[in-house]
Amino acid sequence: LLPINLAIIALTLVGCAMLSTSIFDSKEAIIFSIPLLLLYVLSIMAFSSVTIIYIYVRFYKNLYTAEGYLMHTLPVTPMQLFHSKLIVGCCWFGLNSLLTTLSVMALGFAAGFHQASINMNFDTVNLNLDPSISFADIFGYPLPTFLLWMLALLVLGAFSSILMGYVSVLLGQQMERNKLAASIAFYFGIYMVIQVITSVAMMVLEFIALNDTANESFTATMSDTFRMVFPLMGIIYFAVGIVFYIICRLLMNRKVNLD
Repeated sequence: LLPINLAIIALTLVGCAMLSTSIFDSKEAIIFSIPLLLLYVLSIMAFSSVTIIYIYVRFYKNLYTAEGYLMHTLPVTPMQLFHSKLIVGCCWFGLNSLLTTLSVMALGFAAGFHQASINMNFDTVNLNLDPSISFADIFGYPLPTFLLWMLALLVLGAFSSILMGYVSVLLGQQMERNKLAASIAFYFGIYMVIQVITSVAMMVLEFIALNDTANESFTATMSDTFRMVFPLMGIIYFAVGIVFYIICRLLMNRKVNLD
């Protein structure tokens, strides 16, 4: 996984270097900028997908294939094996998520700084922004609190994402045959359920926010949205992670039936 994270850093440095120049200032540059943006988005998505899949595969191979015969003879409990995989998986996926977030922020900063350096007329942007508006007025929290929320969501997101894959693998091992295929089916089933729950919660939250801020400015609406979305996402990640962890504890204590 180290080369993947190094690739994210390298991609970010190249992107920031390109955005800091005038290479995309002309109208003709859109022919090149759109494919490059698409390439960046697809690369970031691929890096994240490969990371999470690799972590899932290592968990499955370490505990439920031929390697499992050695792993389960070690002088440790099944939950100690599980916790070791969980800690390592969360660290790697958390690092990947952190680098991805920093990459997007760095590219956005580089693009904004370049535009500011060529005296971009911000008055043409129809946001009705006032120079006296602070960071908290737009993003709902002071910058330190905002960064702490982002870090907390990254940690909780990594925790729940890793456990979702682990619980899918463990559920698949309860099947008599086609255990790997069953694990994949469980994963997509759980993923769809979580997405539906999250989408409904976000839609309800957005509806409430729009009603409460119908007569407010754009910045006030945006600020209120952040103040509601961050706690909601934190609660969802935490609750889902706890449920998955309890299920994993129950399944890990069952008798291992290796293929």
